[in-house]
Amino acid sequence: MVAAIASSAEVPLDMNSVLDPPDRQALARAYGAARRRLYLANLALSLLVPLAGYWSGASEGAWYALAATEWPLAIRAMLFLGLLHVAISLVDLPLAWYGGHVLPQAVGQSRQSFPGWLADWTKSMALGVLFAVLAAGWFYWSFAQWGERWWVVVASGYSLAGVSLTFIAPYVIVPLFFRMRPVDDANVRQRIEALSERAGARVREVCTLDFSRRTADGNAAVLGIGRSRRVVVSDTLLASFPADEVDAVVAHELGHHVHRDVPRLLLVHLLSLWVGLALAAWGGPRLLPVLSQPTLGYVPAYPQVLALAGLWSVLSAPLLNVVSRRAEARADQFALRVTGQPRAFASAMRRLGQQNLAEMQPPRWAELLLGTHPSLASRVRAAETFEPGRATP
Repeated sequence: MVAAIASSAEVPLDMNSVLDPPDRQALARAYGAARRRLYLANLALSLLVPLAGYWSGASEGAWYALAATEWPLAIRAMLFLGLLHVAISLVDLPLAWYGGHVLPQAVGQSRQSFPGWLADWTKSMALGVLFAVLAAGWFYWSFAQWGERWWVVVASGYSLAGVSLTFIAPYVIVPLFFRMRPVDDANVRQRIEALSERAGARVREVCTLDFSRRTADGNAAVLGIGRSRRVVVSDTLLASFPADEVDAVVAHELGHHVHRDVPRLLLVHLLSLWVGLALAAWGGPRLLPVLSQPTLGYVPAYPQVLALAGLWSVLSAPLLNVVSRRAEARADQFALRVTGQPRAFASAMRRLGQQNLAEMQPPRWAELLLGTHPSLASRVRAAETFEPGRATP
């Protein structure tokens, strides 16, 4: 696949050389197509591997092997769920390695060694297994304790966990992967602080994240709540973007805060969760003969529950992405209004495409089904046709 990317783009894979924008976009299109193929392969694995684990009898064999011990039921269940998720992660490891390390290195986006990438993958896997085991444990406990109302209890617990993670992730999870420190350049810091004041989103601190240890990509965000709120900008973006384009990117992120997009999007995702669990409570008992399991609470059949949850995630994603794209477009308009520099914004979007090796215009089907953001090309057009009097506040 790497060779195919190189030949289809007809450009060298040595990204230390300077590529003209047309050549860079040719490489971005090939890179984007390869990533979409990997997404489809990962999707197939995420659905088929759990099903194979159950229908082959492997999950039931593991469950009854643990049942032969004298450990408490809760310990056996958590161990079973943890081992299952570790096994699924290990099956997925070759694709994760290719998509997360080999392919980005081939096109010059990754700056990590394999040991560095593997350390990050291990941390991500450990967190994923921990959260998955807790979520599954809550599911089975609720089913056993609450009867037909199980889905309400499950949804309530998941909602509380989702809100909590939204608040604690910047302080607990982000530091596991990146070092955050205050921006040294006083001019940059003062510009962003002044921009935050104009946007009506005062921040405590302006920080940078050390993306450059891992990637060439650039990004920015507003993290935290209340008095702990801070603007974070990747060191890669600060190193390659002129000041007015940094302002444009940061203003977009401030727009998300002013519009309360994080709680809004969280609410939409939680609504999808509640609908999915309600459908499971209604349709689950009707599917039991097809699924060849006695009840939804049959722990050895957890791989099937996992596959069905993954299927719901895939089916609901396009609608959730519509909401996300609208929020992004609204934040773009906010940035244009606050900075009053549509040319700088358009230039920043083009530069993001070049630096992050992102397609300016991905295939329409991919944008509609998979895109959480409008295409970079449409964002540039919106900036070029921006009229202050008609901007969305």
